[in-house]
Amino acid sequence: MPRNFLNWVDRDSRIITIVRGIRTLGQAAITLLLALYLSALGFSLIRIGVVLSIDVAGTFFLALLVAMIGNRFGRRHLLATIMFLAAVASLGMAFTSSFPVILVAIFFGSFTAGAGAGGPLQPLEVSSIAEVSPADCRTRLMGIMFIVGTAAAAFGALLVALPAFTQQLFHLDKITSFRVVFILYAVIQLVSALLYLRLSSLVEAKVIKRQWTNPFKLKSRKRIFTLTALFAADGFGGALVGQSLVALWFSTKFGLNLNSLSLVFFFSSLLSAASTWVSVRIAERIGLLKTMVFTHIPSSVFLIAAAFSPFAWLAISFYQLRSVLSQMDVPARESYTMAVVEPDERVAMAGIGGVGRSGASIIGPAAGTALWNAVGSSAPFVGCGIFKVSYDLLIYTTFRNVKPPEEDKHEIEQNGQK
Repeated sequence: MPRNFLNWVDRDSRIITIVRGIRTLGQAAITLLLALYLSALGFSLIRIGVVLSIDVAGTFFLALLVAMIGNRFGRRHLLATIMFLAAVASLGMAFTSSFPVILVAIFFGSFTAGAGAGGPLQPLEVSSIAEVSPADCRTRLMGIMFIVGTAAAAFGALLVALPAFTQQLFHLDKITSFRVVFILYAVIQLVSALLYLRLSSLVEAKVIKRQWTNPFKLKSRKRIFTLTALFAADGFGGALVGQSLVALWFSTKFGLNLNSLSLVFFFSSLLSAASTWVSVRIAERIGLLKTMVFTHIPSSVFLIAAAFSPFAWLAISFYQLRSVLSQMDVPARESYTMAVVEPDERVAMAGIGGVGRSGASIIGPAAGTALWNAVGSSAPFVGCGIFKVSYDLLIYTTFRNVKPPEEDKHEIEQNGQK
């Protein structure tokens, strides 16, 4: 396979990767600022948790929609439609302080869904890439997409300092300076929608289903639903301490200001981006499933260690170590799930998996803030670590004998040479 990026990456994969970077740039900033913005509006910790949970509920609804009509409606048009809807929601967030209106806007915005590595768009993106790429390129293409997204998230984290900058430069009040970021994000989403429309028809499923997809009639339904149940446990654990809540935690526990927070999350995202490509190389040597599990467990241990750190520098150090490992499973996971189902089941696999993950995550933010309120600020971090380690152990024991076709072929060739 040619090593030159421009030679072996097809046009559609480039567009998807570029859009992932553009939209993640804005989403990373919004994710980190959201809880701080709601706090500035005067919302209580419990109300903030409710808003974050409604955001996940909206992601669940859109992911369910994608799973059911992704092939019927068309991947290109659905990508653009979801992005346009999110742009309208961003403008809604920018021009209101009403709690009910914010709940409606947050439902359709998918503001904190993954910051580049999740949300209702991901099933459509990964299934499109899987559609246009050969098996020996698939994992690398997934890796490139997630590297670009994570690197963009790093620079998006620097935008966390934008409200403070606009306050000083234009003498804006605190709330108005936050709203400027939401308006900029709406512009980014509109640009992303237009770029999605430039995808070719090659990204669409080869067999277009004119009816709604019934997941209970899929050939790989048992495998799909088992993976979905496991992803649900992982999703719930992650939702207990989403980045928005982590930013609030650093701010309240150690008094970090917006400039300091921007640097913390900038470097954590850079570390995640760098490690993602390493994970692709590891996956090529030891396999996709082992890469998913053996990189993920230590990241949960570092997260728990950060929660009990008495000093800001120590908590930041453990959080950065966690960042090195926390996203290494993502390209391997997406490649694995696309490989172990039939080609015409890929949107369903990605969509149903996203539904399970986001559905279980709906109560995660509210549960996390409730644990923080009732037990202490370390409780959500511990809960997150326990759920994620449990997920890793279960998925490995359940699927250790289920290998992608290319790994099976490689193993057969090795055995034949012996």
